[in-house]
Amino acid sequence: MNELKWFAWLFPLLFIVHDMEEIITAKSWCNKGLKPIIPLPSTPFGNTKSTAGFAVAVFEELILWILATLLGNITGFYGLWYGFLVANIIHMILFHMIIFPLSYRRYVPGIITAWLTLIPFCYIFYLAQKVLNYSVIQIGLWVTIGFLLAFGNVKLLHNKMNLLSKLTGE
Repeated sequence: MNELKWFAWLFPLLFIVHDMEEIITAKSWCNKGLKPIIPLPSTPFGNTKSTAGFAVAVFEELILWILATLLGNITGFYGLWYGFLVANIIHMILFHMIIFPLSYRRYVPGIITAWLTLIPFCYIFYLAQKVLNYSVIQIGLWVTIGFLLAFGNVKLLHNKMNLLSKLTGE
């Protein structure tokens, strides 16, 4: 379990590396007014062009990942952390490697670090499964909970991004 305590912290660290690429490039990318070639039910960064609003949303997500990591490291209960980790891996593959690049057919913020962090994320997942030895039912339960909480949170943040940008004065 000690090995996982150290590796668990790589999840929020890699998350912020990936999201820094998005924060840095989001405004200029959004200002280009690109339209997807394939229509999407959701657009990157919700309905805002505010870097500050997006950064606040990323900060809130980072706090959730840190709290889940702390919970796991302090109590030994890694279920929530595990679910968030898998939800993040699915998000990276589905949105940053498949849907957004195919829809826009050009650079999309986050694609470079999604590819660079995928192998470390998958290694963390492999190590976690090896250490935790979750059953198929436990994996299904924690992945479902993590997926629902993480994606519900992202949906909420996307809907409130303009409000978040107002909180920052932007």
